[in-house]
Amino acid sequence: MLLGVCLGAEAKPPKKPKPGKQQSQQQPQPPQQEQPAQPQQAPPAGIDGVDERLWHYQTDAARDSLGRFMDQADANAYVAMAYGRVLEQEKKYGDAETRLRKAAELAPGDPAPFVYLGEVYLRQRRDGDAAGAFRKAAEAAGAKGGAEAAYYLGVAQQRLKQYDQAISTLQGAARAPAPALIPYQIGVTRAFQENWSAAAEQLSRAIEMDSGLAYAYYYRGLTQEKLGRKDLLVADMERFLALAPNAPEAERAKAILRAVQH
Repeated sequence: MLLGVCLGAEAKPPKKPKPGKQQSQQQPQPPQQEQPAQPQQAPPAGIDGVDERLWHYQTDAARDSLGRFMDQADANAYVAMAYGRVLEQEKKYGDAETRLRKAAELAPGDPAPFVYLGEVYLRQRRDGDAAGAFRKAAEAAGAKGGAEAAYYLGVAQQRLKQYDQAISTLQGAARAPAPALIPYQIGVTRAFQENWSAAAEQLSRAIEMDSGLAYAYYYRGLTQEKLGRKDLLVADMERFLALAPNAPEAERAKAILRAVQH
């Protein structure tokens, strides 16, 4: 959640000395009192529908759904973040970076904008900047605490190649932007560890929870290839391409299918 700016109470002016007496020392200022932080910024009602479309890689539908929130894009971190993610899926990486940096500025204590910013840097092959963003995400998640922060901490650890820590963190995460994302991220982490059977099991679980999670099919397809399950590999890659034909990994998926089928 986002934190408001905390302002101190205005100081009272010092009392004037009485006529005829010399003021020997400066009058002490009364201590300033901190006012309560402003209420945490909240996501606009209905913006979760944009998130769902993004996870399903329904980019055009996500942009359409975002339209009614665009007047808040410079003031609300949730809108700025969703806009940045739409732009990332449209492969407008420079614009996506700008919007996600704005989201991080509006929500410096929220790990989510830093995770998505790191993903954009990876798309741009800026590995050093990506690592920096994921480290900031991990720091913010650790400081914030809570069920959803644990999910973003696990993703950041995964991207920083801290795989055992990521598995432990994700297994303990009680909440994610969508429930299927927890087994999905665990499955991806297992794939990075080359633990193919465990990866396939977790990714299958994610697909059972949400059959529209496009990238779950892509990563499960990669595990099927390693496990020698060619028929399942073809089915998963074809499903991925049907759901996300314009994804950056689409060309690799097509190349894998050509190699298997010829």
